[in-house]
Amino acid sequence: MFVSVSDFPSFFRLSDKEIDEAEKVVSVYPARCTEYYASLASKDDFFDPIKRMVFPSIEELGQNLPDDPFKEEVQSPVPFITHKYPDRVLFVVTNFCPVLCRYCMRKRNWKTSCFEIGEDEINRAVSYIREKRIRDVLISGGEPLTIELEKLEYLLSMLKETDTVDIVRIGTKIPVVAPQFLTDKLLSILENGKKVWINTHFNHPVEITSHSREAVEKLLGIGIPVNNQSVLLKGVNDREETLFELFSDLQRIKVRPYYLFRCDPVKGVFHFATSVKEGISIMRRLRRRLSPLAIPYYAIDTCKGKMILYPDGVTGIKI
Repeated sequence: MFVSVSDFPSFFRLSDKEIDEAEKVVSVYPARCTEYYASLASKDDFFDPIKRMVFPSIEELGQNLPDDPFKEEVQSPVPFITHKYPDRVLFVVTNFCPVLCRYCMRKRNWKTSCFEIGEDEINRAVSYIREKRIRDVLISGGEPLTIELEKLEYLLSMLKETDTVDIVRIGTKIPVVAPQFLTDKLLSILENGKKVWINTHFNHPVEITSHSREAVEKLLGIGIPVNNQSVLLKGVNDREETLFELFSDLQRIKVRPYYLFRCDPVKGVFHFATSVKEGISIMRRLRRRLSPLAIPYYAIDTCKGKMILYPDGVTGIKI
């Protein structure tokens, strides 16, 4: 893992201007990447998709947008919990990620010291989940699979013992950016959690490698369903052929394409956004080429829930 702009030229084709501008950006939004993930880039390509997703760009600065447009912190009845839907909660257990994706919706958390939930905070959050009879818990971050294994095991065991909780979804990019991190010990903890589903985050076909396929196979092998959430990103995957290949390849490795999000209107992020019209147009064309099992929901996130956009209309469905 590396955190300095000076480490990136070993993996990416960069101009002197890009390096100079990145140094300005990291004073506001830091950089971090695993060597594995950076190695997926083509060093011959100035416009490589991996480079665009992780290398700091001057476009991140000067955006007059909110840090938290979805009011996650306002809708937090107890620390680390966001309660937006009646039967579901978001549970943010850390703000640390081994890779800092430049389009991250929680980019505001990069500006604070790294935190990781403690046992007392787990107890308080789980008490709230039990009190409100929550059915579906989404564990997120940061990267939730990087917290201490003892804490993760404790949290999953507490949720397993909570009768009202049917599903524990873990939002993780580990299979994509650090597949070797899925150790036997971690897999055992996930398997013993019983209620665990994985939502991972492939954005581009180049991320589907023999290593990420093996990580997915390990999860499927212990009975954990794997879904995928992508973001439609300008200059990365905003082409029909790119998404056709991505969704086809995901289906091939038994990962269900679940959501394709429009890039969120978050400060330091929105330069990745495509127009809603463009996204609908791409989805309309993909529906003619892919089976429904390979087509994700195209959605816009809002402070009140997700709005699903269909090629033939818009429906406010919160799922």
